[in-house]
Amino acid sequence: MLDWLNDDQRALRDMAETFARKEIEPIANQIDLDEETPHSLVEKTAELGLFGLYTAEEYGGVGADLASVCLVSEEIAKASPAYAGMLTVQMVLCPKTIEILGTEEQKQRLLPGIISGERLFAYSQSEPGGAANIASHLTKAVPDGKGWRLDGSKLFCTQGEAKSILVMCKTKDGDGNEGYGCVVVDQEDEGFTRLPHEDKLGWRGTNTGPLSFDNIYLDADDILGDLLTGGFSHRPANMANLLAHCAVSVGCAQGLFDKTLEQVGNRNLYGKAMSELQPVAYWMAEAHAKIAACRALLYDTVRAFEAGAMAPAQQNVCKTFICETAFDVCVKLVQLWGGSGIMNSTGVNRYMRDARAQCVAEGSSEIHYAIIANQLLHGQPTLVPSNIVKQA
Repeated sequence: MLDWLNDDQRALRDMAETFARKEIEPIANQIDLDEETPHSLVEKTAELGLFGLYTAEEYGGVGADLASVCLVSEEIAKASPAYAGMLTVQMVLCPKTIEILGTEEQKQRLLPGIISGERLFAYSQSEPGGAANIASHLTKAVPDGKGWRLDGSKLFCTQGEAKSILVMCKTKDGDGNEGYGCVVVDQEDEGFTRLPHEDKLGWRGTNTGPLSFDNIYLDADDILGDLLTGGFSHRPANMANLLAHCAVSVGCAQGLFDKTLEQVGNRNLYGKAMSELQPVAYWMAEAHAKIAACRALLYDTVRAFEAGAMAPAQQNVCKTFICETAFDVCVKLVQLWGGSGIMNSTGVNRYMRDARAQCVAEGSSEIHYAIIANQLLHGQPTLVPSNIVKQA
């Protein structure tokens, strides 16, 4: 499978597999229990160049393709889906958004810190009214002299303890035209408050929590792209991140499958080898087949994306099918562990919990189904209000 990989892609996958096995696997369960990722792991990740994997070489990155990013995400997720989820934000969503929207000066100033791991970024969009339902968003950036003022609040900010945040907000220019844009907020900015992070079911190693913006002053250097359309013109970054996110789900299911396969092979049950019990054998075969199907769909979509030939809403199909299937697989696999499966100390059920988080992060399955349905029934793969679409 994946016989189309070139030598560079195979080398990156092998490197990520070794890194995950040696550096992440031994502490993955502790990351989950403590709900904290050691800074030493972030430093080691940066030393390998993973934070700059998808960033252009001219800005100090590796300039790898999305297939390579997904291969790396999958391998990291086999050890810790929570850490892999954080990694996709740093590898793809934040740096690629800056690459697409930023001026040359902004790219030269912001990207090196991400690549080195010295200044991690977060991406903040969700509000009480939802993430995709931007018409209900209340966070706004409005003109104030030569700059702008940002007011509002956000929920569920991934990697909420990052030093800088890309904030999606409603915007208005000097002529009163309204839109949706992207601004950069630093934790040192006056008026910025980070509230206590949430105690979550899954992704416990990646801090998530609410943010508050109280009359924060923004100058031109803090605005990424067109203030009115920047929130939509970086869609390629969102789509690439969505596919890397799907790779995390594939790796999550594969990681638990590998552990369960070893468990089944070594355990006796009801007087015989567990692997000889027909229901167990069938469950393992079913899990293997579903993971293989998810992987095939993922990389078929990734290659279509890179060729500019991805069908409308295809990334949404990927998100719903892969994440939901991975969760179903993990639920079944945890059952094969019996009592050990529900004990947090074994590190087994964290895969199931992380898989569930994957079904909500980057848009719940329901919003992606709504987008798919809108494309199928109305030929419009978006739920963005029409007045904003015209401007974008």
